[in-house]
This record gives sequence, structure tokens and C-alpha cells, in this order.
Amino acid sequence: MRAKLIIFASLALCSTGAFAMSDCAQGANDTEVLNCSTANKAQAEESLNKAYAQAKKRIASSYQAAPETNNAYQQVLLDSQRGWLKYRDGQCKIEAYLAENASNVNLDLANQCITRLDLERIKQLQAIPYE
Repeated sequence: MRAKLIIFASLALCSTGAFAMSDCAQGANDTEVLNCSTANKAQAEESLNKAYAQAKKRIASSYQAAPETNNAYQQVLLDSQRGWLKYRDGQCKIEAYLAENASNVNLDLANQCITRLDLERIKQLQAIPYE
């Protein structure tokens, strides 16, 4: 029961963060839109890091009686996260490629992509450990 309550609280906190993100399309110019998408990306990155840390804690708690299993699960999670970050960064480069490299639009597209994929990953991390 306690684990379900923790997961529910985590979902509520992350959901609140996701809904607090700004609608960057309302910016008056490229600079405002970029500043907004940069802020949204930073918020998503912070939430992603928290979700990852919480997943690690849940694994440790669930497998405290089986240290070898815990260590193996933690390593798989770490490897998975590293692989996912590599995928995310590559995917977002592809999506941002539509605009001139290093332009405000290019950076904005990358920020939007990172934010979107981070929010998707947060949902996956919140389900760990899988039961």
C-alpha cells in the first residue's frame, strides 16, 4: 500500500510540473519563444533527474533483501538511461535539423523535442520497478 501511495504522489508531483510548463507559441518573437522553450526544457530535465533518482530508490527498497539482484537491476537501469539519453539527443538533433544550425529556431526545436521526450521517459521511470 505504501508503495502505491508513493507512486501516486510521484505522479501527482510530476504531472503538476508538466502542466506548469508554458505555451511557448505565445511568445512575441523568436527570442521569447526560445527563452520559454529553454525554461521548459530545464524544468523537464529536473523532473527527469528526480524520476530517475526515485526509480533507483524504489528498486533499492524493493530488492533490499536481494543485494545481487538489486545491483544487477540498478546496472540495467543505468545502462538503459544512458542509452535512452543517447537516443533522445540524436532524435532531437534530427528534429532540429529542419532549421539552420545554432539558430533560435533550431535551438527551440531541440528544446521542444527534449522536453517532449523527457516527459515520456518520466512516465516510464515512474513504473519502475515493474511488478
